[in-house]
Amino acid sequence: MRYSGERRDVQRAIDHWRQNTWGEGCVPLLDTFDFSPMRGEWGYRFLICGSYEVEAAVFVTYGSGFAELLDLPEEPVTNIPFIRQIPKPCRTMFSDGYSKAILESSPVTLEGTFRFEANAELYRAAFMPIMLRPSWSKLLIFGSFNCRSLTAV
Repeated sequence: MRYSGERRDVQRAIDHWRQNTWGEGCVPLLDTFDFSPMRGEWGYRFLICGSYEVEAAVFVTYGSGFAELLDLPEEPVTNIPFIRQIPKPCRTMFSDGYSKAILESSPVTLEGTFRFEANAELYRAAFMPIMLRPSWSKLLIFGSFNCRSLTAV
């Protein structure tokens, strides 16, 4: 994983998600969600499509900063579950964030540390649900992820 210089993006992504809801405790609909602020560059943000099974969910899009942090290709691979594309040390956190956002129907923020050999990576991530259609079982998870390296002492 690589270093992220943008630590405030998680909070900005949550604020943007909240601006697109129509009230407390509501999940925004895709039809009314404003993605225009990210048209040029998604940065450290990502969008995942799936159902309740994390193993079947795939990336829809993500920014170049996110791709660089996780050593992903520039363009999302949409025929392989996203969880199999990210580094193994990150999988539990991404799985937990994805699942909690679905269950809680609200933003989920996770913070912690990943270990990579002699280094540690501090991370912060947000996962937020977006409904495709009220009666559909599939939904989107909009999120942001960043991390920074710490050299082990």
